[in-house]
Amino acid sequence: MLCLVTCILMTTGCGKQTAKWNFARAMNLAEAGQLEEAIALMEIALQQAPGDRQITLSLANLLAENGQGELGIGHCDEFLESNPNDKLAHQIRSTCLQYLGRFDQSLCDYKRCLSGHVSRTPIERNNLAYYRALARKELSRAAQDIQLAIESEEGEYWGCSYAVPLQVRTAVAAGLIARHLERHVGVLKPLNSKIDQYEHRLARQDSMIKSLIVREMQEQALVDRTLENEFIKPRGAKPISEGALFQLDLHTDFPFREKFEKALLYARGIKQVQTNCLGVMLATRALIHEDLDCHRSADMDRRRIQELGFDFAELAQELPDDTASLATLRKASLYLDTRGFISGRREWNNEPATAIEGNSQARQAFTPGVAPSSYRESLEDLDFAVLAAQYMELALNSSLYNSPELTAQQVEQKKKMATRMTAVLLYHRMEVHLRAGNKSAADDDQHNIERLGFQPGASLF
Repeated sequence: MLCLVTCILMTTGCGKQTAKWNFARAMNLAEAGQLEEAIALMEIALQQAPGDRQITLSLANLLAENGQGELGIGHCDEFLESNPNDKLAHQIRSTCLQYLGRFDQSLCDYKRCLSGHVSRTPIERNNLAYYRALARKELSRAAQDIQLAIESEEGEYWGCSYAVPLQVRTAVAAGLIARHLERHVGVLKPLNSKIDQYEHRLARQDSMIKSLIVREMQEQALVDRTLENEFIKPRGAKPISEGALFQLDLHTDFPFREKFEKALLYARGIKQVQTNCLGVMLATRALIHEDLDCHRSADMDRRRIQELGFDFAELAQELPDDTASLATLRKASLYLDTRGFISGRREWNNEPATAIEGNSQARQAFTPGVAPSSYRESLEDLDFAVLAAQYMELALNSSLYNSPELTAQQVEQKKKMATRMTAVLLYHRMEVHLRAGNKSAADDDQHNIERLGFQPGASLF
């Protein structure tokens, strides 16, 4: 009897060990893009270790990626019967439902995954906002969540000491990666557009600050005249001493003064951010112009940097390195896509799409004094998300990812994920173009999706 028990235990132990080996081999196959072979081996591993959490949920995820979401849901449901509060199981079930295009149910499962979370990470906020947008539900809350995620990201160190918005970071990061890859030309257009936009913004901010100061001077002159008239000595009245006048002036409350100081401080803070944005983008463009031997253009950028109060050499030295730039592009492709996608599904204002259809300058730049339409806001975010994804793809095909930490299979898997991500972003932008009535631009995006080897539709997600 003892020998029989020992034999059973040894067999069980051997089965679990074999299951681990098969699981590891299956994951390697998945990373190499051989999904069907990976799934077959993962199913064998699950038979050898029934109910194993890691194997069960990994198998469900692979099935979803291979277009077998229903089978993936089955494995999740079976696991959730005995582990109803397992957050990862709900998250993977949500992914399976997403691949199947059942976005309402996907949102419900992702909410279960986050159940009980008081504080959410930027990635969790981004994912929740994205699921809401896919389901076309709670879009206002989705917009708040993604904005909080972006603000959190913008507050983090990104390899440069200047705090600038995510779109500007994306333009700079793409420009720096383009220099490393010697693919300068494609990045100049969005960088030029962003620089022009911030030149306009800075000019408007300067004008606003000047008008605030002029108004304050006018208010102060009015107060001075009022005081002067109030203290003109009537006939027969006793003279007012200088001490009494000073005492009275000291305790006089002028509400406009406090408001003016707050408004001026706020306006100057915005101006500083805009100046920082211009500085880092101009430094990036100057370096690109130098690479392209466009020395005259580079000198113009340097002079403008000096006018802004920066030293070009110091500014260029502080720009993010390749690692920080790649991290920025990865996050930008997520966050800007989600924000643009949400904006593309919310109610728009009444500005006609024909005002900007086919006009690349109007698409990219804001007209001074005119509030941008939701279409233009959405499109700008999606344009920069696509830019980030495209340069991530280029980086994956370069020496930037030839590092000991990543195997050839892992690099190949990352390439495929990056290509799929680009296709998803193009699909989001295609939908926005269609909603705005810009069929020509939508057709271009559809063609590019097909060129990447995908078909537009829910299966992309």
